Parts: sequence; structure tokens; C-alpha cells
Amino acid sequence: MADPAPVAADTIALPDLSVLRARVTYRLLESTTLPPYKGALLRGGFGYAFQRAACPSACWGRSDQCKAGMICPYRWVFETPRPPGAGRLHDLQDVPRPFVIEPPLDHKRAYAAGDALEFGLTLIGRGIDYLPYFFVGFAELGQAGLGRDHAKAKLERVEALEPFRPIGRPIYQDGRPLDTGDLPTLSVAELTARAAALPADLRLTLRTPLRVKSRGAFIAQLDLPAIVQAACWRLAALAAFHGEPWEADYRPLVAAAREVIVERPDVQWVDWERTSTREAQPRQMTLGGIIGTATLRGAPPAVRAALLTGSLLHIGKAAVFGHGWVELAHV
Repeated sequence: MADPAPVAADTIALPDLSVLRARVTYRLLESTTLPPYKGALLRGGFGYAFQRAACPSACWGRSDQCKAGMICPYRWVFETPRPPGAGRLHDLQDVPRPFVIEPPLDHKRAYAAGDALEFGLTLIGRGIDYLPYFFVGFAELGQAGLGRDHAKAKLERVEALEPFRPIGRPIYQDGRPLDTGDLPTLSVAELTARAAALPADLRLTLRTPLRVKSRGAFIAQLDLPAIVQAACWRLAALAAFHGEPWEADYRPLVAAAREVIVERPDVQWVDWERTSTREAQPRQMTLGGIIGTATLRGAPPAVRAALLTGSLLHIGKAAVFGHGWVELAHV
């Protein structure tokens, strides 16, 4: 196989990877207190609910023992098999899931019966094919209950959002899937033109904790080359496992990020705890990261495009929980 073509700083050909953005609304049926950051709350219970919706009871919690010849929807989404030709990702230990949960950013804790809980859901590549299972999974999660009190909630509505806009149309309402034909998907490849239309001076905002490693340690300050490299790495992994391989040598792009002037960085490390239930005994995990803002001066189009992928796909570790959500805006 020929070496990937290097990426120039003034242009980048992103993969044709489909993305569907949605807004999910629960209606609380009971009063409760929820954690301020709800990514783990929604992601943790959802995996179990999805499996119960997609698999026979004999497989619940034992998918590794499944004897079915075909890969079921649960395993495609949560235990994606490695496709042929993923050699460049041979050391990837955790295959990225084809979805991202974007928790509300208001950190609200006290919910009364009748309150709404809204959050974003992004489906990526072949993950879009399993949209009906996401409906059932989130409905089951609400019936099982949210938070430590297991407060019951009704999946009231799911809206498919227009590309780059906060408006859309309902595709699920009050327990009933609606017409899901002609979904308003967008392609990651469209970000190239969108990045070219942005100015070279931009405001970068890390909306949720960003967990990116450089030289074996998580960055505690805004390290733009490390962020750009993590964005490209995640995009390559998602394309390989849930779309078509993206063969690009993005090292020149990382080098270009080193030339961008970063002004007035105002970031801080925040810790966020979750309970992991993968093992027999639940254990507490701390998943910290940096949040904050900075001004970028002289960012070339390809660097802007790489950062824009973080507004859709998120960047770094724990992205499925909503971590690594970045935003670019005019200064």
C-alpha cells in the first residue's frame, strides 16, 4: 500500500463520513437530583438498555459468549469488530463508538416531576443505520430510571437537526417513531468548505473536559498541535471502523498547528467522576480534562477544518460521554 499523501496546511480532503445530529428530550415523571455533568449518567445506563432492546436475554451482560453467526446491532455499536485494512490503527485499544452523547451544559441538579431533560445525540457513519435501536434504548433507560434514585422518565421526543442549525423535525414522539426517511445528515467532508469560509483569527472554546495526551501525559494547558493530532486520529479511527478508511498523512497539519499563535489562553483542569460497572464490583473513576477558551491567530484552513471536526465528533478520550466538545467562533 502506498504511503498516505501528506496534508497541506491550506487544504485538507476530509472523509465522506455521514453524521446525524439529534436532540433528545426526556420528561421526568418523578422528582430527583441528578449529577451536574450528565454524560456518564446517560451513557452508562444506555449501554445496558440498548443491549436489552437488541439482544435476547441470554446475551445480556455476556455478549462475548454470543453464538449468533451475525454481528448484532449491540455488538456493531458497542463492540465494533476490526475491519480488514485497519493496520494503521493496530495499536488502538478502544474502538470508538459510532455515537456521541452531548449532555446539557447547565449543570442543573434538582429536577421536579414534569421537568424536561434535553441533550444532544450524534450518530456517526454506520451508527445511523441503528437509529431505531437508539429510540428503544433511550426509552428503556427512562423506564429503568435515571440517577441513583432511578427516577422514572419518559422519552418524549427526538428531533433530527438540520446541519449546523439548532432546529429540526421530530422523528420520535411519545412512544412512537415517526417518518425517518430523508434524514438531514451531513458529511464530515463538508467541513473543508466551512473551514475555508472562516477567518484565520478565531475563538476556540473547550465546552466540555478535553482529555488529550501528549508525550504520555494528559495536557493541562492548551497544546494546539496535540489537539489537532488527536482530532485527526479520532477522525481516522471513526472513518476506519464506521465508514471508509481515511488515508492521509496529517503530520504536516500538526506541524502547521505549531505555527498558530495562541493568545490569552484561559483554561483550567476539572475532574469529573463516574462509576464504572464493567467489572463485577463497581468502581469510581476520575476522568478529568481541560475546559476554557483561547484566541487563535493565523490558523490555516486545514487546521480550522481539523478543529471543526471536534464540534461534531468531539476530540480525545471519553468523547462518547460528551468530553472533548470544542467550538470555533469569530473573535
